[in-house]
Amino acid sequence: MNFLLKITVPFIFIIFLSCSAQEKNKKEVFKISYKAETRGSFIIIHFKDSSLVLKSTSADKSVVLSNAEVINIYNIVSKIKLSEIGALIAPSNERYRDAALTGSFIILKNDTSYTSSNFDHGNPPKELQELYNILQKYLK
Repeated sequence: MNFLLKITVPFIFIIFLSCSAQEKNKKEVFKISYKAETRGSFIIIHFKDSSLVLKSTSADKSVVLSNAEVINIYNIVSKIKLSEIGALIAPSNERYRDAALTGSFIILKNDTSYTSSNFDHGNPPKELQELYNILQKYLK
């Protein structure tokens, strides 16, 4: 009996710690906002929890993402150096002559908000390209 307790108690303790760690990750506040606009036209995408919402001058759409899709977004954002997104250089400048909407991301992680530099809608800096693409994919 004593031997069984010695094995069972550490096992239960490890499971408890594992569940606590997962619960902590779920409580992390994490939001993404993408905004692209120009005179008379706008696109706004919001991601929070498992909800992805699109609002634009031409359409509104709401999508509930699967757990795998949410994890994929978290993994993509975890690869981005959030503190540096404000200094990223856009690969094109069509927005300066109104040939493209001006896009930007705001990523909120816990109590810190990270705002990207402006870029042409559809052509973000390479560091944000994967995030942009996956949000577009999930909205289709």
